[in-house]
Amino acid sequence: MATKVDIKLIPSVKTHESKVIFTTGMALFAMFFGAGNIIFPLFLGANAGQHIVITAIGFLIAGVGVPFLGLIATSLYQGNYQNFFGRLGKVPSFFMITFLIIIIGPLAAIPRTEATTFHALLPFLPAPFQENALFSLIYCLIVYLLAYRETKVVAILGLFLSPVKILSFACLIIAGLIYTEHPIVNTSTTLEAFQKAILNGYSTMDLLATFFYCAVAFKAIEQSSEEDVGLNPTTMTLKACIIGAALIGIVYLGFMWIAHNHAFALQGLPEEQMISAISTIVLGKFGGLFVCISVSFACIATALALVDVCSTYLCEEIFNKKISYHICLTMIILVTYCMSNLGFQGILNFSVPILRVIYPALIILCIFNILHKSKGIKMVKLPVLLTILIAAGLLHTQ
Repeated sequence: MATKVDIKLIPSVKTHESKVIFTTGMALFAMFFGAGNIIFPLFLGANAGQHIVITAIGFLIAGVGVPFLGLIATSLYQGNYQNFFGRLGKVPSFFMITFLIIIIGPLAAIPRTEATTFHALLPFLPAPFQENALFSLIYCLIVYLLAYRETKVVAILGLFLSPVKILSFACLIIAGLIYTEHPIVNTSTTLEAFQKAILNGYSTMDLLATFFYCAVAFKAIEQSSEEDVGLNPTTMTLKACIIGAALIGIVYLGFMWIAHNHAFALQGLPEEQMISAISTIVLGKFGGLFVCISVSFACIATALALVDVCSTYLCEEIFNKKISYHICLTMIILVTYCMSNLGFQGILNFSVPILRVIYPALIILCIFNILHKSKGIKMVKLPVLLTILIAAGLLHTQ
């Protein structure tokens, strides 16, 4: 009798497992695919010329491979970023986590989503809303209202925003591949093109957010699998990560290729204006508006995930729950509003030097933490410290 019951339960358990994995994978795609993920592949594709293949490889390594490495490493620690960074020591881990939260939060990544949304919609906005200060106020208010119900974050991301975004991007990519132009000629060397792609992959800031996104995803999967004995949250999280990474990689390639195909029309445009330009070129005014609205969804989705992560950390770790989540949320939104008025280039100039130092160190941390779980290797502090010093030295000499 027990055997018969178990057999009958298998299909429903498998169906539930697949649904949770797919929904979480879609949510991860929505979390990651925000401002930089839209702008940088278009910029690289428009300027790659004959180096398009090596440029695509470099950007996929830094923009998909490296964040996926972070997801794998954090999954091995059950999505607990405190334990993941804890191998650096109590004080260093606290400062590292707090520093990353600030960068991916109100000082860089969240305000960059506003700047990207503003420039995407700018050609379609009525005159009163073409001032960034007013637009930013409205944008921040929308994010605040969506984030207010923090328990709904993963559901909103996975079930609504991701499908809308994927549909609009698919329309843009398919239409952009139908008509092609002669590519431009790039005067840089192959190595220079590859290095540029890697640095633009860093600029997405995805690795910085990976550790916290993985915590959100792992928690959602763990809660969904509590009723089903035998399901492995770590394995399910890794499968969800593969889905998210695959979707991101496909969209990256599509964006780079359509920008490559229409490179002449995009020459001289600032990075932040390329999405509205290519959308209008490929789909016309109304089609371009549809894509730019979807870009807004993409940026809001990323901002929503980041705001939730930052507010939760502020509430639980910094203020030890003495200040409510909603007060912390308000603080994050206010700082975001101030930083968003720097504009996309201002935010980029502020963040790039930091990323060129912190990215290599985080990659080394991921590698040694994976080795710790798989091979029992305990060393981690010295390699991370040396990487930071070397990267800072190289930045100083340039």
